[in-house]
Amino acid sequence: MSASADSRTRPATRGWRDFQWLWGGQSVSLLGDQILLLALPLAATQALGASAFQVGVLAAAVTLPYLLIGLPAGVWVARFGLRRSMVCADAVRGLAVLSVPLAGFAGVLTYAQLLVVALVTGVCSVFFQIAYQSFAPLLIADSDGLHSANTKLTFSESMALLLGPGLAGFLVGLTGAVRAMLADATSFLVSMSTLLMIRHHDAPVPVADRQPVLREVADGIRFVLRQPLLRLIMASGLVYNLGIAMYMAMITIFAVQYLHLPPAVLGLATGLGGAGFPVGTLLARWLTRRFGIGPTLGIASFPIVAGLVIVVSSFDRYAAVMISVGTFLYGMGSGAFKTNALTIRHIVTPDDMSTRATAVHRFVTWGVMPVGAVVAGLIGDHFGLRAAMVTAVLVTSLCLIPSLSTPMRRAKRLTRPETALPTGR
Repeated sequence: MSASADSRTRPATRGWRDFQWLWGGQSVSLLGDQILLLALPLAATQALGASAFQVGVLAAAVTLPYLLIGLPAGVWVARFGLRRSMVCADAVRGLAVLSVPLAGFAGVLTYAQLLVVALVTGVCSVFFQIAYQSFAPLLIADSDGLHSANTKLTFSESMALLLGPGLAGFLVGLTGAVRAMLADATSFLVSMSTLLMIRHHDAPVPVADRQPVLREVADGIRFVLRQPLLRLIMASGLVYNLGIAMYMAMITIFAVQYLHLPPAVLGLATGLGGAGFPVGTLLARWLTRRFGIGPTLGIASFPIVAGLVIVVSSFDRYAAVMISVGTFLYGMGSGAFKTNALTIRHIVTPDDMSTRATAVHRFVTWGVMPVGAVVAGLIGDHFGLRAAMVTAVLVTSLCLIPSLSTPMRRAKRLTRPETALPTGR
């Protein structure tokens, strides 16, 4: 029996039990990721005296694999198996991160090792995320259950974004950046252990059914481009991530240098505003029941844009309040948007095309983020910080166009297909 057929005949209770293991492990791992985001650059600067350029290279090394191997990774994951790919990725990431505190204890830590760790974790994250986003539909087959599952997964991600930086800062302050990475290594071990508890074993693509890698990649691209909802979500994600990358690159400098906000106050303001993410995630289910899964994307886009407009419009006296309110609205819209966008992608993509479609989506939507950061810096240098922030908001606001399009507004209720549509090989 195929993996697709097996997933659809699976008893609901067993599917949800497996999902609980997936959800629990990822909730811990996402917190660990926040520790790594803070501890890795601080380890470079505090322990090794790295320059700003070297820290930037470390950050680029984590995301570079999405551009280098993002498209073929979807084919490789399907051939190796989703669950197996996630387990192996967690094991390798855990060992790579663990090597940093071990080297620190031994007094042999180097910048080259940190760079290798950044690249290795980046490569493993590419494989893990593609497999992870394709795995939930194998456990929860019905559309309503899938939306509920994605709500839980997105809620955990939003809580990690809300609580993770504070936890990371506490651990780094308590133990130092190098030792704090032990917690991240442990989170990968927890995630791997929960994945091993899942009873569902997806079947890798049989050798007889495999095509050349480039042909399968091309099939994935054609499928996404020919599916109207996937095409619209990808277009929305492209301009959203491009604009947000520009925004995130400039917000700290804009608030501290232009608005004269103390860093501690900025951290408090963004932390309070960050509560909007889990609120939006929880609102997504009510909005979907009231308006439909597709129309909710358009509704969620408005607070995203409105929140960013409020932040960019901030002025000295009320800067902290405006940043808090704006960040809350932006987070609330993003939480609802991401939940429904992921669910639509799961529903309209059949299991045998899932990894390739996910790889195409992430390649396009994540690949523009380094570009956005560079463009924002250039605009800020030549035209000023306010101009860079306004441009970021204008770019992000373009997500309204695909989100409010007719096909999306008509997609109130969707059902999952059994197999992929012909791709015209």
